[in-house]
Amino acid sequence: MLPPVHTPVTVGAIARGARVALGAGEAWRDELARTLVARLDRRHVLLTDSGTSALLLALRLATARRPGPVALPAFACYDLATAAVGAGVTVLPYDVDPATLAPDLDSLRSALRAGAGTVVVVHLFGVPVPLDELRREVAAAGAVLVEDAAQGHGGAWAGRPLGAHGDLAVLSFGRGKGMTGGRGGALVADVEWGEALDAAGASLARAPGAGGDLVRLAAQWVLARPALYALPASLPGLRLGETVYHEPWPPAAMPPAAAAALLAVLPAADRAAPGRRAVAERLLTACAEAGVEPVRVPEGAEPGWLRFPLLAAPGVRERRRDALARWGVLASYPRPLADVEALGPRLVARPATPGASVLAARLVTLPTHRWVRERELAALGVLMGELVRGEPGRPSRD
Repeated sequence: MLPPVHTPVTVGAIARGARVALGAGEAWRDELARTLVARLDRRHVLLTDSGTSALLLALRLATARRPGPVALPAFACYDLATAAVGAGVTVLPYDVDPATLAPDLDSLRSALRAGAGTVVVVHLFGVPVPLDELRREVAAAGAVLVEDAAQGHGGAWAGRPLGAHGDLAVLSFGRGKGMTGGRGGALVADVEWGEALDAAGASLARAPGAGGDLVRLAAQWVLARPALYALPASLPGLRLGETVYHEPWPPAAMPPAAAAALLAVLPAADRAAPGRRAVAERLLTACAEAGVEPVRVPEGAEPGWLRFPLLAAPGVRERRRDALARWGVLASYPRPLADVEALGPRLVARPATPGASVLAARLVTLPTHRWVRERELAALGVLMGELVRGEPGRPSRD
């Protein structure tokens, strides 16, 4: 059974994390921060216990500088709702174009005209949004642009890595992202935000213990193999592949053990990114051969292709869920963000978001990781006809 996403983990990273967990490790966090500054050409990095915590802090800082509602994409991971609730901000959803996964500009402009002072843009599944155009729109309104690059590892816009473009940018190092140390996130910014990030860092709770994270990291290293993945996927308590809303928690510092493990994993993660692009290119070719329209990538973008998004025909996801899951094909976020109950009291309006409704009802994602090989590519190519046109497919392991 193919996992839907795979992030490289090494024995060396697990061992290093375990050694650091038993002793002092501030130097590892400092080294990781310097590494991210160099990679992104940003001046300030604040390391947190998760990408959600980093986004929560970004929303607090942005709305303190530019009061007003936060414009969130109407289709996105539910962790955006967690961050908004935890930050105590009000929210204006804007629609997402199903053909590109980018903001619907008319909908975004409406949110800005309605008073949104902060705009969050998300590179869904590693597909970059058109940042130049978005920056012009946000700057013209005097708003703050928060770039959520949690899924953006390996991707770039105009030759610069994702996470290097927003006024504030958020990274995530959790399970299933392009690079992981077991947990963690980062809030990055340029020099004008330095004092604000320093103050936010001083308010962070103590770093959580990393023992459980390292155990899960070791389990990921073992069980992510297709020969074994059916075992964790069969355990309902793990809720693998599900989209679940989590209540917010006080943001904390990144555990030193997670920083040490992530630094050890980075070379393998960077090697994996071209592999994901190669698999995505094969899937794009299969789309062309099957007469399937893939998500359009904007000019100037280099996707990281954490997963390969595709619009399915109505009803196919539900009818063939188990068969698709065997090949790592999963339905995406099941509801528009505004339908998450916990976010309801924070909404200042509920504009029509038809694009988000289409994506919630029909979007699937295909795997692009190292375990997708010739046999798997052949099966996924067969599946595309059924996914998009509702025609029978006959994927086989033969």
